[in-house]
Amino acid sequence: MALHAQVSRIYDLRETTTLDFIRAIRNVPADDKLELDASNVAGIYPDGAVSFAAAYQHFRDKGVNVSVGAQSADLQRTHVFEPMTIDRFVRYETHLTHNVWMYRSEEEAQKIADKFVEALVDQVRCENGVVDTFNWCLYEVMDNVFQHSGAEAGFVMMQLHKSTRQCVIAIGDSGGGIQRSLALSPHEGVDRSKVRDARSAIEYAVQQGVTSKGKLNQGNGLYGLARASEINGGRLRIVSGRGTWSNDPDSPGSNDLNRPLLDASDNHATLVDWRLHCAAPVRIEDALGGRTAGGSFLEAIEAPEGYHRVGVLEIEEALGSRAKGAEVRTRLNNYLVAGADMIVMDFSGVGVISSSFADEVLGKLAVELGELEFRRRVFVDSASPTNRGLIERAIALRIESGM
Repeated sequence: MALHAQVSRIYDLRETTTLDFIRAIRNVPADDKLELDASNVAGIYPDGAVSFAAAYQHFRDKGVNVSVGAQSADLQRTHVFEPMTIDRFVRYETHLTHNVWMYRSEEEAQKIADKFVEALVDQVRCENGVVDTFNWCLYEVMDNVFQHSGAEAGFVMMQLHKSTRQCVIAIGDSGGGIQRSLALSPHEGVDRSKVRDARSAIEYAVQQGVTSKGKLNQGNGLYGLARASEINGGRLRIVSGRGTWSNDPDSPGSNDLNRPLLDASDNHATLVDWRLHCAAPVRIEDALGGRTAGGSFLEAIEAPEGYHRVGVLEIEEALGSRAKGAEVRTRLNNYLVAGADMIVMDFSGVGVISSSFADEVLGKLAVELGELEFRRRVFVDSASPTNRGLIERAIALRIESGM
């Protein structure tokens, strides 16, 4: 029989919905099951979707008889109950955003992080340093699942808001939690007086150099994210166990002793909820106090001569689509903002391009940069006479219209 409890009907997916779900699980007798009615779900938020996915997977792994019945179309597309995995990714078909992704290794975490960076670069125009900061912070926090939580899997979801130029991302797991990780650490460098409650432990964890791994880890992951959020003016919220910490001065977080846990003994779970302002410049080097954070995303297209080369054939699937052309233009803009002084678009091996692609990418880019700046910084190489003619015509018409 199905036990219909507090979450028998889910209307949106927020973090509070996950808490209701955990409470409902506690009321399920050992020989009974809980079936969720998700047919009316409309609002889906990264923090709620990720925390719910982690909790649902945890209880399923523990043998709890819980299942989902009807689902709304929006919920099915988000893959909360059957998260996407990187081995199922198909370029130009799989939606990277608005999906819950599950990863079970550092390699899978890195691959998902790389794809998220691609989505950001293609879809949102970012100011100086934003892409590299996003890249560094994202992987560091995703990797924490394996370095500190003890969980077998992590869950992540990203939403991009193009009109407001914001990125919202949530990363969660069903592991031991920050307080337990620090309190049980065998390393002498951990200040035990600062982990007496869950919120204090989170506040301690976002300080520079704090780690449960001693000298094996630098302890800069959450610290770098917290500092980057502060510089960027974005919002960061971390929930672990019964504690909540936020960089929002109006809502700094608290301890809630009534907050239900997946398992009071071993599984306190952690959720990192981050809102990045892509219109506000931020450099991860500044967040880390001047320390270099590794390579820029420009390195992949840097030529030995010092300029940056973009192979158009690699994005051939986008050539016939104005919508995809807009993504290519956004990518080029992000390369320029990130410090590429000169971009060479290599048309080697490319067939005849569409007029819409030439206009959406190069025509509009010439207007945005101004013709003189465009001619100084953007070059077309190895284009056929036909393609070069289409490009020059698109640029001329765009500049003439001024829009």
